[in-house]
Amino acid sequence: MTGGEAPVGRPVRARTRPGRLAALDAWVCHERASVLRLGGRVLDVGYGALPVTTLELAAAVRAVAPGLEVVGVERDAARVTAVEGVRLVRGDFGALAALGPACLVRAMNVLRGYREDEVPAIHAALGAAAGEGGLVLEGSTDTEGCVTAAWVLRRRGGRLEREALLFHTDFSRGFSPWLFRDWLPRDVRRRVKPGEPVHALLTAWADAVEALGPHQAPRVRFEQSLEAMQTHALEASEWERANGYARWRVGGAS
Repeated sequence: MTGGEAPVGRPVRARTRPGRLAALDAWVCHERASVLRLGGRVLDVGYGALPVTTLELAAAVRAVAPGLEVVGVERDAARVTAVEGVRLVRGDFGALAALGPACLVRAMNVLRGYREDEVPAIHAALGAAAGEGGLVLEGSTDTEGCVTAAWVLRRRGGRLEREALLFHTDFSRGFSPWLFRDWLPRDVRRRVKPGEPVHALLTAWADAVEALGPHQAPRVRFEQSLEAMQTHALEASEWERANGYARWRVGGAS
């Protein structure tokens, strides 16, 4: 884990929309349910104007692990109110460690206004709240939640490690790997250029899609392109493949 002191939090846009993070909730509950069963609590960092997606997250994870406490964390005191079903608290990145240990820490659509060089310290702060084996999810979605790209980070042995970069599409916008470019996590969004690994991945994936021809349905193009991408460390379980998810294996410390 690298990075110094996390920067002071900045206002998050109030674009709270029901269902925006539903695809990510579904992925956690289906593909990483064992993490939720570690116990502790779930932290949702920067939930926006209203805790709509925090409440949706609580409903999803409690279907898997009924006893989980879900805590929404916001830096804007005006957004911290009493809501049945979750606990809302005022806090910044520096307050997260005291709220752990958490089995899941989610910070979606939060870092878009930060500099790339600030991300390691923020990841470290998010990871400090995770218990051993816990997950940190950090990334972005489009406003409607049709396209998602998020780091899947896991705390192991006191370190926060990159497990994968997760992609999801619901196919409502068709399908091209370049759809993900504008929604990549903050520390890789400006790295989509020749010579960078993420550019090589998206280029190879787009080439694999094009090779299938233009007449296949978007979902079919997605599923079949993954076969060609296994050599690029892009993978998916059977459930992920059928539901528009893919994981790019990227190791190392965050």
